[in-house]
Amino acid sequence: MTNTRNRPGSVTLVTVLLWISAGFWLITAITAFFTGTGLTAAGDEEQIAQELKNLGLPESWAPGVGPTFLVIGGVLIVFAVISALFAVFIARGSNVARIVLTVIIGLRALGSLSIVLATDLGFSLIISAVVSIAIDIVILFLLYNAEANKFFTDEVRIR
Repeated sequence: MTNTRNRPGSVTLVTVLLWISAGFWLITAITAFFTGTGLTAAGDEEQIAQELKNLGLPESWAPGVGPTFLVIGGVLIVFAVISALFAVFIARGSNVARIVLTVIIGLRALGSLSIVLATDLGFSLIISAVVSIAIDIVILFLLYNAEANKFFTDEVRIR
């Protein structure tokens, strides 16, 4: 028995957004790797210490800044892979992936909301958090509209 369900446009749009997200995570990871490698290779701890001091951070962090960027790059690679996996499973109609993605979006929205409610943050960070929350709401709408619900629940019944 073949499954001839058509994927709704809303689910396709979420899939595309997830692939774009994976691309951004990957670009950010590569940037972190280059930054970490450059800082580690330069070895100019005095200049790094001065920049940390200008930012109000402890100068003692200077030796660890380069390696920290390398670790951050590795973590961002993991985020890129996770985003790509969600794109694949959502596109295939996995209701489990939809539910797990909903939980992750909820946690991300709570984090963004905490940024908005913080009192000493810059305007650009607050705008970024508000835009992030708005995108999350759109993604949830796209994942749970009538056509998407039918797409995901029909897959569960076919299995």
